[in-house]
Amino acid sequence: MNKWLKFVSTPLSVMMFVTVFMGLALPGRVQAGFTNFITRSGDRLMNGDTPFRFIGSNHPFLERSWMDVEEVEDSIRAASISGIDVIRVYPFEVRMKTDPPGTPRHVLGPGQYNEKAFQLMDRVLHLAGQYNVRLIVPFVDTHNYIGGVEDWAAFRGKTKTEFYSDPQIKQDFKAFITYVLNRKNKYTGVLYKDDKTILAWQLGNELGSTDSWTSEMAAHVKSIDPNHLLADGGYVRAQGIKANAVADPNIDIIDPHIYGYHQVDLAAKLAEWRKTTQGKKALIIGEFGDYSPAQIEQLLSTVQSNGTTGALFWGTMHHHRQGGWHWQPANTWSYLRYPGFATGDWANETTTINSMRSYAYSMRGQSVPPWPAPETPVLFPTDSSHTLSWLGASGVSAYDIERAADPQGPWQLIASEVTDDVTTPRHHTFTVPLFDDGSAAPGSSYYYRIRAKNLGGTLSPYSNVIGPVTPKKVIVIDQGDPGYTEAGTWGDSELPGSYGGKSRFSSTNGSTVQWTPNITQAGYYNVYVRYPLHKDSEKKVLYTIYNGINNNSYVDQMTIASGQWRLLETVYLRQGTGNYVKFKVNTTANHRADAVMFEPVHYGDGFQDGNANSWTHLSGTWSIDSDELTKVMKQTGAGIGEARGAMSPADVNVTVAVKAHDTGAQASTGLIARATPDFGSYYTLRINYELNKIQLYKKVNGTWTRLGEADLFANPGTWYVLRLELKGSSLKGYVNGVEKVNVTDSSLSGEGHVGLRTYNQTSVFDSLMVNPN
Repeated sequence: MNKWLKFVSTPLSVMMFVTVFMGLALPGRVQAGFTNFITRSGDRLMNGDTPFRFIGSNHPFLERSWMDVEEVEDSIRAASISGIDVIRVYPFEVRMKTDPPGTPRHVLGPGQYNEKAFQLMDRVLHLAGQYNVRLIVPFVDTHNYIGGVEDWAAFRGKTKTEFYSDPQIKQDFKAFITYVLNRKNKYTGVLYKDDKTILAWQLGNELGSTDSWTSEMAAHVKSIDPNHLLADGGYVRAQGIKANAVADPNIDIIDPHIYGYHQVDLAAKLAEWRKTTQGKKALIIGEFGDYSPAQIEQLLSTVQSNGTTGALFWGTMHHHRQGGWHWQPANTWSYLRYPGFATGDWANETTTINSMRSYAYSMRGQSVPPWPAPETPVLFPTDSSHTLSWLGASGVSAYDIERAADPQGPWQLIASEVTDDVTTPRHHTFTVPLFDDGSAAPGSSYYYRIRAKNLGGTLSPYSNVIGPVTPKKVIVIDQGDPGYTEAGTWGDSELPGSYGGKSRFSSTNGSTVQWTPNITQAGYYNVYVRYPLHKDSEKKVLYTIYNGINNNSYVDQMTIASGQWRLLETVYLRQGTGNYVKFKVNTTANHRADAVMFEPVHYGDGFQDGNANSWTHLSGTWSIDSDELTKVMKQTGAGIGEARGAMSPADVNVTVAVKAHDTGAQASTGLIARATPDFGSYYTLRINYELNKIQLYKKVNGTWTRLGEADLFANPGTWYVLRLELKGSSLKGYVNGVEKVNVTDSSLSGEGHVGLRTYNQTSVFDSLMVNPN
């Protein structure tokens, strides 16, 4: 039984068009940057001669080394247009002993720093400056979610507590601080210590630091960077603020954290902290959360009235590059998604955002302006009318979707007020469906476009047009349909988003549901499920896809708003009724059983059966491996690595997710199409990690020609979804659903094999999908 986990130069003339999407010119961006460093006068922060006060938020993913640049920009832009002008990022990542191969971190060891990860931090600072957002940057975490003090100590074979006392570890950490402060930003040319975008450095997050360590490190920071403010970062919950931090001349900001679960008197604690710091140091509430709307109002009002400099909510999330959102509930409250959605209002998401927006402007002496007009959304290409998706626009509440039989129209509005509030796991490797055009007729061809809408009803310009999309005949099995059976204890539910208006639920361990399709033609199918949202439902769900072999599929973060499908896997299904999908309740939390859809595709491989039997490995060292929570095809050999897949039509769309573990001279990873059996000729769309380019090449009888390329921040450790569309002599290359390269070439015109390729790089591949174009 195989088990797998899935959280859910030639004489031919070439005509070339290249689309570059390294950050759109959008409202809110400026180029001048900040005029002043933020300084301190007694217990006040100053922007020149003006007091500087704020309401901000914590963005725990913002500078994470696996982030995509478009996600970074969405996070900063959404904060900016919401009135938030201060963001606290999470500390720099540190390699941990438990990290799987290829895990990106900022710190790889003493004196060893990940240049690609810091280039992303360069971009964070660059974009924050363009959107007039200042950053608070901690150096290290007390916890080891992403590596922290324990891991710094482990580099030298020491324990966590020795981080604060061991001379060698302290010297290692000082060297790291020196590196950060003296780093030159690749995009701006400004040293970090000279960058006015940085409001303050922070020694760390919730540190259990000693007084002597705090004073030593604070003096070290200020000896190199006297321009910036420095926050303490010592752990302050219900206990009092450390007298040493208040007295230390190199500490400017005291930044305690407070949450509802601390179970302290909110008003008394805020008053105590203000009294302790008044006239001495600036007070910032570095994190707050887990409070009711009334308590948040009380906190923000107190901050404004008693002279506290600012407060930062924990925390805020942003759009996912594959559609939907990075978003997970946090105990009894949730991360915020600007401008707020009904699906988060069980945790008062919209109310909290409105309160923060109101006080953010009020603290600056300004009235709250209307929401700005939305920027143009980007509609992703798709092979299915059931899985429309797009790159979410910042600060947008909903979208209108239009359809036409011709790319020039006339256009028909088929849906309005469509939201994209679907939770997408960080490690997702395929586009997330956001809208199902259930009215599309199989065999017809359609074109689609969308526009974004803000809370004031202002519409964006129309997106790009995608198509033609030809709907296929699918099999959908819902409760009450032939092929649906259940065992155990189940009840009816009418949760919004349930297919047909109803779904089923169970909290009885061992209860099962089975969906058995009648497959009239054997072949490859995408298997999708519906799972309607409820805040208390189980989010990690176990499915089994049986096609002659049991395939166990865990789908993670099943926080799906309404009317969207979640892809389980692409599998080969035999003719008849010998295949099924089975759902099993494995905890006492409520599990949701809804419809399952089977959609035919030409070919696909998610590698979740643990074998690569349909692949021919022509060069390199290939294997099936586990990567985070999914099975992948992995290439580890030096030089060229090539794997040949199925024969496909000449006009074809090929999509695959790629992630590099490392980089080197001319290191690249990509997909292949229209390949001859010996791979002497083919087209390849690849990411060049050394040059930060997406490139489209052809190889004809062994001779290479570059057809087109575009800039791309190529970061090892980040999943990218590549797509190559071939139609006659037209070739279009996409990264994460965004068109990057558009060329014409007729050198290779016939059918051929699809394939995978690496050069001088260890890389993994997932979610290969092949469909006729």
